[in-house]
Amino acid sequence: MNSLNDDIGQQAEPSPDDDRPQNDVRILRRIAPLDEWSITTAVGGQGPVIAVLDTETEGLDPESDAVIEIAVALVQTDGAGRILKILGKRYGLQDPGRPLPAKISKLTGLSAVKLEGKTIDADKLTAFISRADAVLAHGAKFDAGFVRRLLPGIAHLPWICTLQDVDWLEHGFDGRALGHLLMQQGLFAPRAHNAGDDVTALINLAATCLPNDNTVLAEALAKAQEETVRVDAEGDTYSARSELKRRGYRFDWSRKVWSIEVSAFQSDYEESWISRHFPRVRVSKTPITWHERHC
Repeated sequence: MNSLNDDIGQQAEPSPDDDRPQNDVRILRRIAPLDEWSITTAVGGQGPVIAVLDTETEGLDPESDAVIEIAVALVQTDGAGRILKILGKRYGLQDPGRPLPAKISKLTGLSAVKLEGKTIDADKLTAFISRADAVLAHGAKFDAGFVRRLLPGIAHLPWICTLQDVDWLEHGFDGRALGHLLMQQGLFAPRAHNAGDDVTALINLAATCLPNDNTVLAEALAKAQEETVRVDAEGDTYSARSELKRRGYRFDWSRKVWSIEVSAFQSDYEESWISRHFPRVRVSKTPITWHERHC
C-alpha cells in the first residue's frame, strides 16, 4: 500500500519528555509533495483518472472576472478510491489586463508584476485535462464556473466536489475548509490560496481515510455519481419562503427560484408536500447527474 496513504491521518506520539496527557497533544504532519508520491499495487483493479484542479481568480463572478492562476494534476486511482500515482502536473498564470484588487493580491500573493505578460495556454491545458475521466475540486461550483469559460473543450467531463460530495458532519468533522479538514486528519499545508499548493493539499486530503475506512476520494466519487433530482419551487413563493428554508431549500438568485436537491423518491414527496400546503406554488423537477451538479 502507498506509504504516504498509510501515514496520512495518523498522529505521531508525543515526546516522552512531554508530561501533558496524550489527548492534550496533537502532532500535525506536513502534506506530502506530489513528487514523492509512491506507486502502490491497485486494489479492485484500475480506477478512473482524475484531474485535480484549483484556480485563483481576480473576483467571484465567472462572467466578468478572469482566472489568474490555475493548477491541475492528473492522478491514477484504483477501484478502492486510493491514489496510486501522479501522472502529471500543469500550471499557468494569466495577466487579466487590469490591476488586481488589493484584497486578491494579499490573499494569493500574486501581483501585476508577477502576472504581466503571462498567458494560460488553453489548448495545451485542455488536451492535458481531457486525458481524465472526471475533474475534482474543493468547492467545484466555483472552479467549474470559471473553467467553463476558460476551457470550453472540457465541458464533457463530470465534476466531483470534496466540499459538497462528502458528508463531513456525518463523519464527525466540524467545518469544511480545506486547511481545517487537513488538520482534523493530522496534516497541515504550509501555504493556502496558491493554486499549485492547494492542488497538493487536496490530493493529500483525498487520500486520507474516513472513520468508515473509505478514502475521502472514494466517498466523494461514489456520492458524485448518484443521480438526484433538483426540485424547484417558483411562482407565488413569498408566503412559503420560511417553510421552504426550514426544509432545506435555498434561493437561487440567478433563476429566482427556491431549490433543493434530493433523491428521486424524496422529490415525489417534496412535490406532494408543496402542492398540499402551498397550492399556488409551482413545482418543477430536473434530473441531476455529476455532469450538471456543480456547473
